Amino acid sequence: MNMNRVNELISNMNSFGKEAYHKSELLDEMIALEKEIVALTFNENHAETANLKIRDVEDHLQRLNEECGNIVDHEIARFKSEGKILTNMIKAEISGNKGERKAFRTLAYLQKEHIILKNVELKDEDLRTEIDAVVINPAGITIVEVKNTSRDIFIDEEGNYYRTGEFLNWDCNIMEKLELKEKLLRRALTKDGIGDVEINSIVVFTDNRIKVQNKYSNVKTCFVSQLAYIIDDLVGKKYINKVEMEHIEEAINEFKCKEVYPVNFDVAQFKKDFATLMVTLEEAKTKSKEFDNELLTQDKKEELYKRVTERKNQKTLPKHMRYAGSFIAGLVLSLFTAKVAGLNRKEGK
Repeated sequence: MNMNRVNELISNMNSFGKEAYHKSELLDEMIALEKEIVALTFNENHAETANLKIRDVEDHLQRLNEECGNIVDHEIARFKSEGKILTNMIKAEISGNKGERKAFRTLAYLQKEHIILKNVELKDEDLRTEIDAVVINPAGITIVEVKNTSRDIFIDEEGNYYRTGEFLNWDCNIMEKLELKEKLLRRALTKDGIGDVEINSIVVFTDNRIKVQNKYSNVKTCFVSQLAYIIDDLVGKKYINKVEMEHIEEAINEFKCKEVYPVNFDVAQFKKDFATLMVTLEEAKTKSKEFDNELLTQDKKEELYKRVTERKNQKTLPKHMRYAGSFIAGLVLSLFTAKVAGLNRKEGK
């Protein structure tokens, strides 16, 4: 295999150039990686590549593999498995971002004085979490967990969160997730000397058309259209004034996680697998074309040899045999002409 070509393809993929990233950076990098792979797979004369995705690359490589005699079946399967992970990560980020934007637009309708913190990452020792939105108002703090799903939802008495439909699919224990978020928020407040502040949690669904059945009384659920009204209606045990709200905001911002983390996906291996596949199939395709050309040339040689041999054999015949065919044909034509003339004379009588 031409390793120079493999390294050339890898060097043309500039996405994920760092070892670690903030969560907010991941989507742009994943989309960039997908575009690079599409561009390297399809040449510039191909149809507009802007709408092509990893699955189109997989289909193209699969067709090449079949044309070359299925020489990289195992490698294709591996690449598809990796591509599925990347595609699902992209979809999850896009879906999550879309849902958060819907929720943030709704929070703009809050009537009471408030402060909103978006995408709050918290970490303490080995504990880490992200909160979609933290709303601080006179009633206290509200943790907003956004769910952008088109599937019906069931939450059982123990806080287990299921996506329903033909099958019941367990997603997570929503109670444990919310308890972790509240726990780290409490640590942020305590670290800054803030004590008795009420913390509420709301799971908000962005699609009003789905059905949500919540059996767990400690988790509030609502649709996005209801979110602002519910938060405004909350009443805390202690009234929090503007200065206290700003103090809480500062404490949370100070505690926010500022670290970057390695990507939970082996990007380097994915790039290498793609480049190796491309080079293997390119080389196989080239050899196939050379073989076809060689066969074509051989066929032409055989045809030329046959013609030369036929001419040579014709020239080696005795002279009387070479002209025998022409003489016989002329004689037959003369007899036929005489016969026709005789018939015409008879009809003339």
